[in-house]
Amino acid sequence: MKNLRSIGVISFLLLFTMSSFGKTKTSCTYEQVEDNLIVGVQSDNQGLRVSAAYFLGEIKSEKSVIPLMKMLKSSTNEKERIMAALSLSKINTGKSNFAVQRRAKFDDSKRVRRICEIFYKKMQTLNNDDSEVTVEPIELSYIQEYMKRFN
Repeated sequence: MKNLRSIGVISFLLLFTMSSFGKTKTSCTYEQVEDNLIVGVQSDNQGLRVSAAYFLGEIKSEKSVIPLMKMLKSSTNEKERIMAALSLSKINTGKSNFAVQRRAKFDDSKRVRRICEIFYKKMQTLNNDDSEVTVEPIELSYIQEYMKRFN
């Protein structure tokens, strides 16, 4: 009798669990993802800030330009500023281009200035605009090797 009751309870729990999981369906909209990534850029966690900035650049979120500009200007971490500059260059709007150009001229770090110059030059090439910043042509492999030295 105990075995029969145990089998009945286990069967009920199994059916309940299967029916519960079968009915759940999660879906996110683009706006929800974008909003969550913007919140991530403002997090206290450095890894989350860098990852969120990267993905905002990948989805070319124009809504995130202002938070990324704040990150580019006020972050004390070079990696964060570089990632913000990369994302802003991928988004490629007037505001984002201007922010990267300013960092290419006025950032405290020579490394950040140099990489911002590269990003700005790439945006300039894509937009066919004239620039105040002049950068010699550079290979992508050079940037990758340069970044490896600092990691």
